[in-house]
Amino acid sequence: MDLFPTFMRLSQHLLVSIVLMMGLLLFGTQVVGLWTTRHDMEMYQRKRARDAADHMAWAIGRFEGTAQQWISRLPKPDPDGPRLRLDETSQGRSITLWPADVEPAPGLPVLARRPYQSADGASRGDVVAYAAPGGRLPDAYLTGALLQSALFVLASLAWCFYVLRLMQWVRRGPLRSLARAALGNDDGQSAALLELRPVHEALTQNRLEQEQVVARLQQRIATLENETMRDAVTRLPNRRTFFDTFRETLRSTDPLTTGHVLIFRQRDMAELNRRMHHEATDQWLRLSAAQLQQTILEQAGTQAMLARLNGSDFAALLPGLAAQPAMALAERIRRELRLRRLPLRQQEWCRWAIALGSYKTGEQVGTVLARLDNALMRAETDNNDALHMADDCDTHHIDGEYRWQGLITRALEEHRFYLDVLERRDSSGQVLHEEARLALRGDESIPAPAFMPAAARLGLAGDCDIQALRLALDTRAKTPGPIVVPVALASLAQQHFLSRLERLLGDRPALSRMLTLEIDATGLVDYKDCLHTLCAITAGVGARIGVQRLSDQFAALEKLHQMPLAYLKVGGSFVRNLADSPGNRQLAATVARSAAALNVPAYACDADTQTLEPLLRSLGFVVLQPLPDEPLSTREVAAQPPPTELPKLPAASALRKRQEQSEQRLTEMAGALQSHRQLQSLLSHELRTPAATISAAVQSLETILAGSGEEVDSRLARIRRAVGRMIAMLDTMLSPERRGDQAMVPRLEVVDLGELAQDVCTSMQIDSAHVLLAHTEGPVPAICDPLLTALVLRNLIQNAIKYSPANQPVQIDAGLATTGEQQAMAWLAVTDRGSGLDENDVDAIFEPYFRRPAHRETPGSGLGLHLAREICISQGGALTAQAQPGQGARFVITLPAAGLAALRADNEPL
Repeated sequence: MDLFPTFMRLSQHLLVSIVLMMGLLLFGTQVVGLWTTRHDMEMYQRKRARDAADHMAWAIGRFEGTAQQWISRLPKPDPDGPRLRLDETSQGRSITLWPADVEPAPGLPVLARRPYQSADGASRGDVVAYAAPGGRLPDAYLTGALLQSALFVLASLAWCFYVLRLMQWVRRGPLRSLARAALGNDDGQSAALLELRPVHEALTQNRLEQEQVVARLQQRIATLENETMRDAVTRLPNRRTFFDTFRETLRSTDPLTTGHVLIFRQRDMAELNRRMHHEATDQWLRLSAAQLQQTILEQAGTQAMLARLNGSDFAALLPGLAAQPAMALAERIRRELRLRRLPLRQQEWCRWAIALGSYKTGEQVGTVLARLDNALMRAETDNNDALHMADDCDTHHIDGEYRWQGLITRALEEHRFYLDVLERRDSSGQVLHEEARLALRGDESIPAPAFMPAAARLGLAGDCDIQALRLALDTRAKTPGPIVVPVALASLAQQHFLSRLERLLGDRPALSRMLTLEIDATGLVDYKDCLHTLCAITAGVGARIGVQRLSDQFAALEKLHQMPLAYLKVGGSFVRNLADSPGNRQLAATVARSAAALNVPAYACDADTQTLEPLLRSLGFVVLQPLPDEPLSTREVAAQPPPTELPKLPAASALRKRQEQSEQRLTEMAGALQSHRQLQSLLSHELRTPAATISAAVQSLETILAGSGEEVDSRLARIRRAVGRMIAMLDTMLSPERRGDQAMVPRLEVVDLGELAQDVCTSMQIDSAHVLLAHTEGPVPAICDPLLTALVLRNLIQNAIKYSPANQPVQIDAGLATTGEQQAMAWLAVTDRGSGLDENDVDAIFEPYFRRPAHRETPGSGLGLHLAREICISQGGALTAQAQPGQGARFVITLPAAGLAALRADNEPL
């Protein structure tokens, strides 16, 4: 064990340090003792020297005469004492008092000096005492110091030997036993631990506590790792694990590595959580996940993975699995999911949406999952559990709900929808009716099957279907006849769709009788209450309802007698398997008999073989030809040249009458001019401030979101242009020059209407899906206010965009003409390809707050045309409308011509 060498090294260092410390203490003690002894000896010699000098001076003081007379009578000095000398200053001589054989060495220090005087004063001088010649430490002192040092060395050696033996014993005995006890290998009953039992018990208790802490930490770590990598309910790999594994699979260096991903979604998870206890739901999910995981591993191998991405989405990664085995496995999963459905309400079960897609090395995870998400949206729209394939060749593929939301919302705001009207024919070529397919006009046309699944998920399906119905009614104004418009089931579930539909059809009952709303048969079961309301609305206006995909939900047969039915339609695998399935033939015969009893036709589509057509006709079905990929050219409205003659202007008396009415209004408003000026001053500040704030915020967003994608950049640019137009309008309308006007008087100047129209079209074309065509044959000078005239023209173009299909252009023409009184006038005309105006609406449309019943669903306040006409009148012109039912609307602005144009004789009559 590594503990013993460490303990021994520490003990040795401790022993050496103690010995060194004791040796230093002994050495210091000996040195201090010797110095003290020497100091005491020096003090002792000084005292003897003083005493000897005092005694000698006292003795000389008893004699008379000179030193020669009494020197012999002095007492003899001590041979071991200090050496004495007489310095007789009266005679100028020195007399030593020691024998010659004990002459002191030169340089002895003087220890004492005492003056003397003889009794008669004949001799005077000093007695000088020197140190004894042999003044060193006694030998006893040195011998004692040596003996003490030897004793210390012997004691230290004995102590070190004892300590070393003690350490060896501790190593072999208690320390080893304590180590075994700390490791749990000693029961604590050994003799070496009897005296250390408290230590052993403390170590054992500490070891047990540490083991418990480590066990808890390991359990917590395992739990966190499990939560990080697995779903808490199903114990399947979670979203993070799936994405990491999928990402590593796509990064494989093998260029031939391919596989499939299967995603299935529980569409009614929220409803299940509301109706069932969460423990029961979790148990159902665990059992289902375990069974599905076993099936996937058996069919796709151990490299396959089933993961739970979120609460309702599951994904199976099937690396290396070819297309046919993947589809077979997906079909088996679909059947197992169908068997494991839970009941929700009466005759209703929870629903699954399933999608399968392929991937290959080098693709991005987001791209593959976006394709699968689009397939899931299609499955949700079809409202069944059929397997949907994610097509990576889809030309209308858009990644993510956010982009779909931006595209559809922008299309609704900018009226980018139009209809493809197709003739539906039977197998003999006879036209049965027309079918309308909604399309979205963007950089390229996107058909409804591509964007309606996303609209359904985003809650925008109702808005799209309202647009389709409105456009369909507009087409019936041009070309009467029955037309079929599909309605998504997701629209029926939206709160305000049916009320909007009721208003839309009620405003144009004559055209609504030509409509047939086509819905899926599953809606008759899943949306019973909504279908009841829908039937009441359609029956009230004379419209009818067609039921498609009846073969997906035969339970709808018991609801058919309650509907204003137009036809029944079956198709898909039910029709394709008709020849091989007696059961299908029996069901088909039942459907045909039900249709005959209801006096409606039964249609069959997807009859792709020659043998199916006679069989279907024998059962009573009308076999339908498939629709072409492109719209029929006969339904395309060709661009028509603008009429060479404009509608007749009102007479001059009528213009004067209108002018008098305008002046009367201005007179009535004279009392409020001051308050209007104050309001304009307030607006000049209060409107510019938020506009400037919006503009600054847009600039900041453009900097922050730079590189976020074309969709974000285009929407920010659109906001910036709109704010710029608003600020420019405020700067002009609320400028100090106009603020002092008595009213909003036009500031007239010579303007080329052709250039004005071209500028307005250029600025509006960026945000419009409609093609804006500005046409003029030459300069068209007019006397007008360019700002106000541009506002009128912009309003007319916006109305043309709003009330015409997105695939039809808006024509803007400019020219010169003369009135019946040979007055030269310049004109601007805006022509659309919408449903047109009725004769009764030509005058009423310019009244304040007037809304045509046919377009009450279209957003608007009913003030735009009224204000536009007032602006034209204030400039000496007029605004008129031309009724062209079924051919589109045409609005004409007339303004006084300027310069030589007013004198030209070749102007066209107005």
